[in-house]
Amino acid sequence: MSNLFEGRNKRESAVDIVVNNIKQLLMDRKLKPGDRLPSELEISEGLCVSRGSVREAMKILAAFGLIDIRVGNGTYVCESIGNGMMDSFLFSFFLSNPDVENLFELRRFFEIDIMELIDKHYLENEEERIALRKNLEDLENMIKDGSSPKKLAKNDIEFHQLLGKATHNILIERIYNFIMDFMEASIIATHKHQHGEVVYKIHKDVVNVIENRDIARIPEVVTNSVVTWSVLQDPSEKVEISVS
Repeated sequence: MSNLFEGRNKRESAVDIVVNNIKQLLMDRKLKPGDRLPSELEISEGLCVSRGSVREAMKILAAFGLIDIRVGNGTYVCESIGNGMMDSFLFSFFLSNPDVENLFELRRFFEIDIMELIDKHYLENEEERIALRKNLEDLENMIKDGSSPKKLAKNDIEFHQLLGKATHNILIERIYNFIMDFMEASIIATHKHQHGEVVYKIHKDVVNVIENRDIARIPEVVTNSVVTWSVLQDPSEKVEISVS
């Protein structure tokens, strides 16, 4: 299998050569989920690098969640998106230090598409739609019981996770969950500045649009939701929302 590999680029380190070749094989679909990688010796000889460099490269790829090293049984391409891959994506996102305006645009762009996909898969996502309604009922009860901001925020995040799941698209679901993970602190802050009533009205509107298949109102409802979130980052701002 050594003929899978391309020649080495002298400007790269030996470890980078291995990492980049494996990534290229994955992108070219020459290696697919579940495939067993060539042995350490085959990779070493195919790329003219030391076996130590191959081992270091495998550790990096495993940390990214791309491969699964099974002691005594070889190394395999992961069959699903690993947490390591999303964690590294999350870390790079943190380093970019996006401001509220960047996040506003990202959420609005992404959530409009999510709502449209939910409608597209309406006949298949009944279970998720029922769960969204249950989440909304739970939030209403939590508000009445005076639940803590932390519990309200947990309910809020679960609501968005259900939206991602209702798209029936695993890639979009994972990316959206990643976005929500990044925004968890700001969501908790949102619930410290009001006791859930504003979020309840927003989520109720979202659920109604989904259940009524009111596609024309998706941009309005999503914009209203994201504007409310951005305003609530500043507790001195007065929140005014329109819910039909």
